[in-house]
Amino acid sequence: MSEYKVDVQIDGKNYTLVTNEAKENIKEIVEIFDRKIQEVKSSRLTFDRQLILAGVNITDDLFKLAKDYNTLKEESKEPLSLYPKVKEEVEKLRDENEFLLEEKSTSKEKINNLQEEILSLKNKLDKHKNSDDTIEKLKNEVKRLQVHVMDLTKENDTLKGNL
Repeated sequence: MSEYKVDVQIDGKNYTLVTNEAKENIKEIVEIFDRKIQEVKSSRLTFDRQLILAGVNITDDLFKLAKDYNTLKEESKEPLSLYPKVKEEVEKLRDENEFLLEEKSTSKEKINNLQEEILSLKNKLDKHKNSDDTIEKLKNEVKRLQVHVMDLTKENDTLKGNL
């Protein structure tokens, strides 16, 4: 790895640092460090004491972050251990969903076919109803004609008897 010289400013003073880290990273780190010094800056403290206090504050921040990290790491053990099973279940559910979507499509087709068949049957039924009505009318007409024939037969018999 290459070494870089990075010019930085801490508490208004210029420093040159030699590092393997990227210049941008070092500058960000120095900005954080400088802010920590500005937080503790006081006319009652020497620069050395400000550095010590800023270092203690940075160490406190680091300690808290490490503690939070360990807590999160502990809390994430179970979810991480369950991840493969959950991932497998998700895949199964995706497959099942895909199957159900295909089944839905097939069912829609069947429903459309059945609706067409129902419509055809309704039309046939309507034709049969019309036929039934026609048959009923014809039966009534036949009865009427039979009665008329009987009346005419009677009249004929009466006229024969008169002759």
